[in-house]
Amino acid sequence: MKNLKKTVTLSVFIFMAYFGQAQCSNAVTTLSYDTTVNALGNSLYTFTFPKFNPALGTLTDVKIKTKVTLVYNFSLENGESNPVTNYRVRVFRDDEVSSTSLLSPLTNSYQKQYGYYSLAGSDGNPGTGPDYTSQGPLYVMNQQNIAYTVYNTADFMGTGNVMFDYTTSTYSAAQGSINNILDGSAEDAVNFEITYTYCPQIILAADIISFSANRLGESAIDIKWITKNEKNNHNYELQKSSDGKFFGSVARFTTTTGSQTGSYSYSYQVQPTDHSKTLLFRIKQIEADGTTKYSPVQAVRLAANANEQTRIYPNPAKGATSVLFHNTKRGNWEVSVYTVSGQLLKRYLFNNALTGKINTGNEFGKGIYMIRAVNKGSSEKFVQQLIIQ
Repeated sequence: MKNLKKTVTLSVFIFMAYFGQAQCSNAVTTLSYDTTVNALGNSLYTFTFPKFNPALGTLTDVKIKTKVTLVYNFSLENGESNPVTNYRVRVFRDDEVSSTSLLSPLTNSYQKQYGYYSLAGSDGNPGTGPDYTSQGPLYVMNQQNIAYTVYNTADFMGTGNVMFDYTTSTYSAAQGSINNILDGSAEDAVNFEITYTYCPQIILAADIISFSANRLGESAIDIKWITKNEKNNHNYELQKSSDGKFFGSVARFTTTTGSQTGSYSYSYQVQPTDHSKTLLFRIKQIEADGTTKYSPVQAVRLAANANEQTRIYPNPAKGATSVLFHNTKRGNWEVSVYTVSGQLLKRYLFNNALTGKINTGNEFGKGIYMIRAVNKGSSEKFVQQLIIQ
């Protein structure tokens, strides 16, 4: 069976935006990456893009956009001995974007109904006759845009890459009679794009020649910067942000040496008292006449959140598989197992549960399946691929 987990390549575009934002002194700039993938409607992709370089400026938001084309084919056969005149087929599509850089997964659900279909009573001959219909190709979605804007930008900044798991789930259900045979298949094309919107950086004057922020174990963050040839009545304000958009003051330093040659070192330690995954630091330089400039931003990655765990484990599985719903918050969950073509195989109910177990070894054969879980109380849901070996 074809492995549907993919790692994709990307293209990059950069251009100037024409409309500034309130927090920018001039027009904002955008930097975009995108790629296109094709699959069978039930897949898991991994997209990898460069993080935003804080030296370019202040990141104000991150836009994630997908453009989806979904083509579906299905056949429907009446299993009743009597005719059924009101068969309908509803096609469902769920898209989910998850990442350690997101506070919570980004989700979108779409559905479209086809029918009515009038089918004669079953003639006992599968796949043919007046009790059978075949439909498609049907363009359930045609270049449909799904857009999200993320304002908590801290975990998109720094060096290295940001990774996204993108899960697609396509399935169908027939209405009119429960005694029917429905078989469907899907093909899709997904264009995935990430856009960084930022205020271009106003670099500090040449009297600050270095600035760094580094973790000291789990208890402190060490901030250092060095100035050269300081001028009197310069003020340096150390600022901190947990979302990359709003910076608050941590400490202020004032020079009193007059115009001096040579280098001067500043050091300050910050205790990370919040639960952010990443903290951002910058220096605001305030001149004697009141004008301000900002340093490049330094990002410090903190310990991962304890709730960030794999939702299905083990995966791949050989025997029983557990589905982790939440570490501390119990809920009533409905878990459905589908083939990659969208056929429902089995449904489970777990009440007041943190986890649920699926006996994959006894109930399903080797292959790739899609697991869809829905919280019956909050409507929270997620879809993940499961591989059974």
